[in-house]
Amino acid sequence: MKKIFLLSILFLTTQIFAISELEKLFLKEAVTPEARKTTKSYFAKRAVDYKELAAKYEAISKQPQGGKAAASAENQKKYKDLADKAQEESAKYQAEADKL
Repeated sequence: MKKIFLLSILFLTTQIFAISELEKLFLKEAVTPEARKTTKSYFAKRAVDYKELAAKYEAISKQPQGGKAAASAENQKKYKDLADKAQEESAKYQAEADKL
């Protein structure tokens, strides 16, 4: 049961985190100054959103989970990994915004 849960979390996070095809199209089609400005503000906002999400995951990872020590450590590691992943995505979005 744990493996199914962890695999589903992994699958969901890989779908959530990543620059989508639509966003890649935004980057490709942003040729006018107005379109570039709009796209840049969108990517900057997404970067801020991912930073906030990383901070929330980091806070959750530091909270006591209760229960057995092994389960608590596993939960702490899971949320720490999610925080790291969100921080990486934030950096990707900020890099794309800085390119524009």
